[in-house]
Amino acid sequence: MRDDTKSSWPWISVSAEIFIVRLLLRGGLALSIAATSPTACSRSTTAGSTRVDTVFAEGFESGTLGAWQDGVDAARHQVVTDPSGAQAGRRYLQVTYPAGGDGGWLTHFLLPGYDSLYVSYFVRFPLTWRGGTKLLAFYGSRTDNQWSAFGKAGLCPNGTDFFAAMLVAEASGDPGFTRFYTYYPGMAREPDGVTCWGRLGDGAERYLPPLVLSRGVWHQVEFWVRLNTPGHSDGSQTFRLDGIQRGSWVGLSFRASTILRLNSVQLTFSVSGGVPQTQQLDVDNLVVTTSPPARKFLYADPSNNTGMLRVIFRLMR
Repeated sequence: MRDDTKSSWPWISVSAEIFIVRLLLRGGLALSIAATSPTACSRSTTAGSTRVDTVFAEGFESGTLGAWQDGVDAARHQVVTDPSGAQAGRRYLQVTYPAGGDGGWLTHFLLPGYDSLYVSYFVRFPLTWRGGTKLLAFYGSRTDNQWSAFGKAGLCPNGTDFFAAMLVAEASGDPGFTRFYTYYPGMAREPDGVTCWGRLGDGAERYLPPLVLSRGVWHQVEFWVRLNTPGHSDGSQTFRLDGIQRGSWVGLSFRASTILRLNSVQLTFSVSGGVPQTQQLDVDNLVVTTSPPARKFLYADPSNNTGMLRVIFRLMR
């Protein structure tokens, strides 16, 4: 596992990157991804030669969870109407984790599936939050069985049955580091040789601190998964926190056949062993597209002796 403290743009600091991206987001230069109602649509935009199709969006503005096809639990999932507390609009999702339990899940299917999917959403941990939680998941089920990737905890994929790509906040903090959590055919087995638990990496992953989602404020989390060509290890996954790339993992093989595709997105609030106290987590403005949007970033040009910043387009890579 590799952790880098250097900026992904080596001539400016990480703190400068954060300031620049937040400034641009607040100024509206980046593409807006806030959704006002759940929708599955074919709207598309083009950045250069890259076509971006929006396949699902949920801003909770309808006041219901009707867009979610599995996992809705009225005792744990509530749409709150509070414009002052929402990330945008008037409503957001509040998830309750009962002491000793977790927050369940919400799943939306994207059938028959895709070979590349990107998801962005906003999450807020309360000031009193304790422990970790799973955050987001893309599941890869068979195109002839949309449920083949579910209920597979502890099982090892064989390349034609399922895969899963998730993001988690580790339990080592309140919350801990944000990490990948992935099930794929070549993953390491437990000592018994037949049990598999999601992997945080295999040595090819790269994490760039800081990786902690601070409490009391909204954070944007972005996650992009590209499947491999069967027979090749050319798959990848990437995540960003508040506009800055913090994790990448290349050289992945998620599948041995095109029978597996990315065909569901899940808000997952699972906690192994349960949480130490009753607590809530807030979620708002989720958007799923076929690839990341183009972005405008201020970028320092080392050949420019005046130190002026230039605006360029950059894709999440």
